[in-house]
Amino acid sequence: MKVHNRIALVGLISLIGLGVQAKQPNFILLLTDDQSYHLGMLGTKGLQTPNIDALAKHGTFFTKAYSAAASCAPCRVSILTGMYPHSNGEWRNTITPTLTEPASQFGRNSTTVDQVGVHEDIPTLIEVLGKNGYFTGITEKWHLSPPWKFPFDFRDEANLKPEGSANAVGKFIKAAGGKPFFLQANVDNTHRPWRKHIKINPDLPKVDPDSVEIPPCWPDTPVTRQDYAEYLTTVQHADAVIGAIIQAVKDAGQLGNTIFIYSSDQGFCYTRAKATAYDWGVHIPLSFTGPGVESGVMSDALVGHVDLMPTILDLAGIPVPKTVQGKSLRRVIEGKAKDVGRAFIVSEHNAHGGAPEEYYPTRSITDGRYRYIWNINYGKVPDFDIDSMVTDPKFRKVPHQPAWMPWDALPSDVWENNACEEIILHKNEFPQQYALLKETFFRPEFELYDLKNDPYEMKNLAANPEYKSVVDRMDKTLKKWMDAEDDIGDPRSIKRRK
Repeated sequence: MKVHNRIALVGLISLIGLGVQAKQPNFILLLTDDQSYHLGMLGTKGLQTPNIDALAKHGTFFTKAYSAAASCAPCRVSILTGMYPHSNGEWRNTITPTLTEPASQFGRNSTTVDQVGVHEDIPTLIEVLGKNGYFTGITEKWHLSPPWKFPFDFRDEANLKPEGSANAVGKFIKAAGGKPFFLQANVDNTHRPWRKHIKINPDLPKVDPDSVEIPPCWPDTPVTRQDYAEYLTTVQHADAVIGAIIQAVKDAGQLGNTIFIYSSDQGFCYTRAKATAYDWGVHIPLSFTGPGVESGVMSDALVGHVDLMPTILDLAGIPVPKTVQGKSLRRVIEGKAKDVGRAFIVSEHNAHGGAPEEYYPTRSITDGRYRYIWNINYGKVPDFDIDSMVTDPKFRKVPHQPAWMPWDALPSDVWENNACEEIILHKNEFPQQYALLKETFFRPEFELYDLKNDPYEMKNLAANPEYKSVVDRMDKTLKKWMDAEDDIGDPRSIKRRK
């Protein structure tokens, strides 16, 4: 797809939902990777996302949607089970096959199977849809364990290019042969290393570093501006990919019977974002567009990724398994209800990868105004001076991951991350930003943030006596939820049920 066609795709969205739905709807889940709550329509300076904005304009967009966990595998499996990571078994990132591997690697005789994964007795969305006549597919990324619990009929690696995803979607719809379908179209442009991904699409527009607005929790330096502009550039490229996918659905004659669900798995790859339970990590964009969905709605209902499976099944007329912990959003997106009756929603973090030093269980709850965090393993702190991440070359060359922090969020040549080290290099010029970074490595047991007045979570109010009633209320609500959902806090002792 050429660059000059990117904007023109916006006009296609107006056709969605105008057709008469004569059968079960198709579903396309447009899932970006490591993208925070940043879109052109949300006022992110320097960023243009016309296709995603158009999906929201002609559908229902949720302003308060949250990931169940800000790590790739736990989040994605929560979407496909309607359950939280501690409950479904996929509580950390896992070793899995890639989409290019042979079919044998996705069955029970696969040689790439992690000890952590979805419990055998938990039905996944792909299993349920397949048993009810749906043709299912996935593109670009797998990250699901064990592989046989996700029996997709179709796999395609795409290639981070608009034409790559468009071709994959065309092949998928043809392979469906007239069956209703579900496609998880993963859009990975927004995952580090950004420069490598940007080079894949040299003709697509780039964000000017001078046009961006640096968050107050970062030092405003040329290096930080460049890094942030590269992230926003990949968001624009993801938007172009999504536009190409929409075009491919139209070309296949399926636009009028397809519901598009757009979201991100988790927040962007910076400190206090990805692989944490801070708002930057778990607050994600979410929209529904298609037949039967209310158009032009901005909903402030508290919703989450755990709600996608029950919503899809409800719209398809398929019974929702009793294991599902989420709620169907059908009445909300059809304009029949304002919300699903939630007063709060929980996100969690357990570990990013399998290394013991990464185990850092955290629970986080928000009512939309405040975010309360319980760092269950708060006593685990680095045994080194954090400045050495810049001064000691081994931190850039070797996967040395301090507790609870993914390597790609830290100074790293491999992941091309230059933003974190800027805070350390400029600590004398930006002492507040440096202090916040240091607090990220030495967290207290409890944290409370006023998201209305402090959206970047720079001032912890948990010990402020003026907020004692808020802390008590949030703490009681979180602990009650954990008891009700059998959440023991640290799931390492839970073995996968086979």
